[in-house]
Amino acid sequence: MNVHLVFGECTAGAMKWMLSKEKRHEHVIGFPDSFAIGPIHELETEKGLVNRVQWFKDNMAKRDMEAYYVNEYEAAFRHTLQDICEVPKDAHITIWAADNAPEQTGLRFVMKLLEDRKNHILLLNTNDCFNTYCKPPNIIYTSLHTSEVSPENLKVILEKTHNYERVSAECKNKLLKEWDSLSESEKVLRLWEDGVIKSVSVDHLDSFVINSARRLEWKYGEGFRECSRLVGDILGHLEQYVGDAFIFNRIHYLIEQGKLEYEGTLGNMRKLRVKLTTKDLT
Repeated sequence: MNVHLVFGECTAGAMKWMLSKEKRHEHVIGFPDSFAIGPIHELETEKGLVNRVQWFKDNMAKRDMEAYYVNEYEAAFRHTLQDICEVPKDAHITIWAADNAPEQTGLRFVMKLLEDRKNHILLLNTNDCFNTYCKPPNIIYTSLHTSEVSPENLKVILEKTHNYERVSAECKNKLLKEWDSLSESEKVLRLWEDGVIKSVSVDHLDSFVINSARRLEWKYGEGFRECSRLVGDILGHLEQYVGDAFIFNRIHYLIEQGKLEYEGTLGNMRKLRVKLTTKDLT
């Protein structure tokens, strides 16, 4: 039995579609989560999981996302944990992770879950594989999420890597130590910088949000602007995979702090318009 473990529902969907088209009867487990945000302290324990679930309810359950984080998130997370627990002992497990905070953090968490398992485990770095086997000429992708890889290219990578060696004991131990170090922190935001996961304070990107709002004012003039446009501009320049829901959360915080003004409906990105406050922010 072959099992593919990926991070994100979009990635899982693309993987399932590709395997189905190729008539490969292989199992896909997709974590319905972004490990770039939210607490991961002792996440492999019940206490850590409960703490993470509660943080999302307290901080991310804004209107459009409220039903998901209140009613669905915990069940989906626990279901994924159960799926991993039920992987047969003789199954070959392939873990796909690109060079970004959510997937690299997720990789280390999964290795912790599989710490005592003897399964054949293959680690595929999506960035390296894409650049080696799929990239257009003269282009190197340094920032990529596995969800951005087309099903056709996932097929190519799968075919080219089937003879790759299983993860070594040395590599596994290194990832486990890195997880132990990461999960000691109670910070709730993680970034990928210089090939390393960095835990930072929750307000670390607030100045970036303000500067993005200022950049839009310089380009298009002052006045209220669609919040979705600001979020899109931030994500387009940030080159970090923290997700639009987290950025939206920080915009709400900056409104509460009086650094942004708004009109429309709080909690609804499509019905909210924002602008820099008129007072001096420097």
